Amino acid sequence: MPFRIAYTDITQLKVDAIVNPTDRIYSGGGGVDWLIHSICGPRLREATDTLPLLHLGEAKATPGFALPCKYIIHTSGPRWRESHFLEISLLGSCYRNSVQLAYNLGCRSIAFPLISSRGKRFPKEQALTTAINAILECMGEYPDMEIILTIYGKWTEDIPASFFESLSEYLYETYRPNEPDEESFHVASHAARHGRFHVSEIIENERSIIRNLMDNPTQKNLDKVELDESFAETLNRLMGERDIRTNDLLDAVGLSGAGLSKIRNGINNPSKLTVFAIAIFFRLSIDETKDMLMKAGYAFNPSSMQDIIVSGLIKEGIYDRYQIDDLLYALDLQVLPGAVIP
Repeated sequence: MPFRIAYTDITQLKVDAIVNPTDRIYSGGGGVDWLIHSICGPRLREATDTLPLLHLGEAKATPGFALPCKYIIHTSGPRWRESHFLEISLLGSCYRNSVQLAYNLGCRSIAFPLISSRGKRFPKEQALTTAINAILECMGEYPDMEIILTIYGKWTEDIPASFFESLSEYLYETYRPNEPDEESFHVASHAARHGRFHVSEIIENERSIIRNLMDNPTQKNLDKVELDESFAETLNRLMGERDIRTNDLLDAVGLSGAGLSKIRNGINNPSKLTVFAIAIFFRLSIDETKDMLMKAGYAFNPSSMQDIIVSGLIKEGIYDRYQIDDLLYALDLQVLPGAVIP
């Protein structure tokens, strides 16, 4: 597919161009910028000295020198100063202008790190969401360009080789920027429990039950109303069926004893991230996870990078919290409660 996420060192990729997030003077001051300068040596410094100052969102190119790419495309990402629209627009321009420049140079593949996600203090999730939005936009304009978003961390050897390809495909198929998700989630969760039905059939069936109740408020019609387990009932059942001790669950999801007690007694509902952590602890399927989210009052949000990535991990059967939290940390997303990242 033309877009994929790769868990690798960007400087080792054999692509036509890699993107270097730098500053207006190409200083090589930190992170990927420092790594690229350290590999390329003084020839890169000599090349950037001939370039004009790099304004926010712009892209300029130099040769790849000692790297296995033809070009290094330098771009300057914005620092987060809570201007929101301006900064998001500038960050998106880093991706769009880099792809356009690579295309004009004859490139057919380009790799990005996650720009502005650490040193420029972009909020967690916003940097990744902006990157994906811009990349998908570029794919529409340059359909023949292979675009790779790279992340890097400690557990490359522990992850299945096919995982990131599957995650990229799941993200591409599932992610919907700014799309309302209540109806799609309702249909998905209903289908998970009752089989797949057309949404009109579900709505009409519910209306029929309500009409019958209004016309004939009898126990016979009341018995037709399907009552599902609450979140608390489902959690207690899972703990009983799997012989889970309270302390094991407390440690896994970062809850206090009092907090878990209130959830198990139906007094409080957990946070959305806690629901994900519980689903991972019990190794629930993606449909079971979405059902748990609904019972806690949440919907799976196809415009949330956090939801897409965590659900993608669950869909691929990855439940190892070290792997999950390290990936979320590498993407600068919020780690789950009870995180094992030191």
